[in-house]
Amino acid sequence: MKLLGIDEAGRGPVLGSMFIGGVLVDEKDMDTLNGLELKDSKELDDDQREAFVPQITDVALDTHVKEVTATEIDELRQIMSLNRIEINGFVHIIQELEPDKVVIDLPEPDGDRFGKKIRNELPDVPRYQDLEIVAEHKADENYPIVSAASILAKSEREHHVAALNNRYGVDVNTGYPHDEKTTTFLEEYILRNGELPDETRTSWSTAQRIKEKHEQRGLEDF
Repeated sequence: MKLLGIDEAGRGPVLGSMFIGGVLVDEKDMDTLNGLELKDSKELDDDQREAFVPQITDVALDTHVKEVTATEIDELRQIMSLNRIEINGFVHIIQELEPDKVVIDLPEPDGDRFGKKIRNELPDVPRYQDLEIVAEHKADENYPIVSAASILAKSEREHHVAALNNRYGVDVNTGYPHDEKTTTFLEEYILRNGELPDETRTSWSTAQRIKEKHEQRGLEDF
């Protein structure tokens, strides 16, 4: 049996992409994966997380990380919720890796209902309609295969943020709305350039507030 763990990193930031990770492991290799003593990526520092990445890929049959850019998120949110965007990403991972069973860190209250949503988006063929789907809260803590997916997604997200730092020559820090370094960067960027960076999720209320503040400042200059 081929088991798949799925988790995301970067769901909530106002700046940067979201990454959805998938790790496919043969059932016979699960003891080896369990032996790595993986943790949810949020409990690991950068060095610990990056040390686990090659160990995970060595054990896995296959891995896949899907990037959903800020622009894609903004465009999709005009017609669907963020949860639906995430579901589409999960479905992409499932079709890419073709497991017999999938375990997902649950972003909604009802695991059974969420599993049905996943199945409804999959092709109407026995392989997918008979797929066993486990969706639970704290799966990234309770299932090593989901911890592995969390680590790969978080690793890609952190590399992405590092690339933003290099591109703009400033530490944008986490990219989250509550992060003062992030919001300061956005405020200073729009002040210099008249617009927000390409990697901004402009549909986020934080981005809209910063943009409105800038436009109001411009009106006051007249």
